[in-house]
Amino acid sequence: MKILITGAKGFVGKNLVSTLKNIKDGKDKTRNIDIEDIYSYDVDNTIDDLKKYTSDCDFVFHLAGINRPKDISEFYEGNSSFTETLCSLLEEHDNKSPILI
Repeated sequence: MKILITGAKGFVGKNLVSTLKNIKDGKDKTRNIDIEDIYSYDVDNTIDDLKKYTSDCDFVFHLAGINRPKDISEFYEGNSSFTETLCSLLEEHDNKSPILI
């Protein structure tokens, strides 16, 4: 399974990435999940990264978002606009991966 995690550098995201890496590497045997790859996406990544990840992933943990914006436009750009972009790219690639928000 190839897993995409948006907001991968946030508190929940970085802990999820760490846990999934431990499962993938066989260090955590409490879960029986065959993880092939983990795609970490955050504000440092490019839209090209997101295009690549959405074309290839099997599951999406969508954790990205703006919690304390300085301006209301940041809230919409970082939350609803990004979610629309994510869903549009999945649809563009005909990727029907489940999304956990």
